[in-house]
Amino acid sequence: MQLCIREYESHDLEQVLKLSHAFYAGIQGSFSLVDNIMGNRMIAKYVISDLETGLIYGYALLAEQIMQKIKLRLEFVVKNDFTLMEVIHELYNKIENVIKKVAPYTVETRMFTPNSKEINFFTGKGFKENHRMVKQILHIQSANIDSITGLENDLQNKGIIISTLAEEKVYRSESLNDLKRLILDTNPDFPNELPSHLMQPNKDTSWLNKSELIPEAFFIAIQEGCYVGYSCLFKGPNNSLIQGNTAICRDLRNLGIATLLKLRGISFAKMNSFDIIYTANRDSNRSMARINEKLGWIMYDSEIRMEKIVNKQYGI
Repeated sequence: MQLCIREYESHDLEQVLKLSHAFYAGIQGSFSLVDNIMGNRMIAKYVISDLETGLIYGYALLAEQIMQKIKLRLEFVVKNDFTLMEVIHELYNKIENVIKKVAPYTVETRMFTPNSKEINFFTGKGFKENHRMVKQILHIQSANIDSITGLENDLQNKGIIISTLAEEKVYRSESLNDLKRLILDTNPDFPNELPSHLMQPNKDTSWLNKSELIPEAFFIAIQEGCYVGYSCLFKGPNNSLIQGNTAICRDLRNLGIATLLKLRGISFAKMNSFDIIYTANRDSNRSMARINEKLGWIMYDSEIRMEKIVNKQYGI
């Protein structure tokens, strides 16, 4: 076997997809950069290839995660679990040369099980753990939703009702535009580790067009005709659902709105005979962790996110 590092070519796609699918198998709520390998935010693509057979033993992708190349994401997938160390170092060196030219503020990489070889490898390259995404699972049929009626009544007394995107589309011509405004207004409240001078408003609402999004399971809190909170579910594999974002306007927090929105999601799952809802939250997001724990989600894995600060003077 004679391995070499070369740039990705279009005929490599099938093999790279197989590696990606094997790596991400059973990991819910995470996505591979391979899904957007031809996208305009992709910066570098390399593969480990056998010169004789053409077989691919690994790949490295580098993509822009936050606009203006403030933050890049590195996906590094290798067969045989980091045992081909010489060629793995060579693959990383190729990527590092690109990183130096781009000079972002930071680069992030992700790993999904505590793998000491992988962690030690990236630690040796200057990466440090930044945070973890705590992955949780809720078994629907054993979930308790007895509190839903009382909580609905309490919020109705405060002038807050719950609707769905499916219902709003029928009765409210501007429902999507109003929902987008709510999403953009609440996006800054999600946890963000970047320095304040590098934080940018997240203007992405394209996920509303995903085919997996379920309008009947997209719950919206409304007060005096204004959208003030939302929580949504996506179709997952094998009769499961994946919990999307949950967000509430700042001045209406701690009233139980987020809890009720998630309870409505669990009720939808029960009525439609789904088995599981997967969710994830940053380990630093204790408020959402408390809601999830209260509703019966249990941790089953965590996604480690390691980061390397490349250019501390970026944007100064």
